[in-house]
Amino acid sequence: MEPEPLRARLGRRLREARVHTGLTVREAAQRAGMPSHSVLVRYENGDAHPPPERLEALAQAYATPVAALLAERDEAVALIALLERADPGTLRRILAALR
Repeated sequence: MEPEPLRARLGRRLREARVHTGLTVREAAQRAGMPSHSVLVRYENGDAHPPPERLEALAQAYATPVAALLAERDEAVALIALLERADPGTLRRILAALR
């Protein structure tokens, strides 16, 4: 089975994050400072890539790290989100335990 293309994977994750946050497309676009919700629909459908600044604004609107939205594997999304929120000491302990 071929891996899911980045554009499709990112679109799916953006939609999942928005729905999880309980926002409509219009509300999410407004929170991210987008002039129109139709652009967000294009991102979610995998028809366009958001520029880095827009991706960061959407991640902030959804309270999720950009890295989690871009993860190659779905199984890593929750782990990445937890790691991004961890303090430096916790990260050092986790890294030491994995070595």
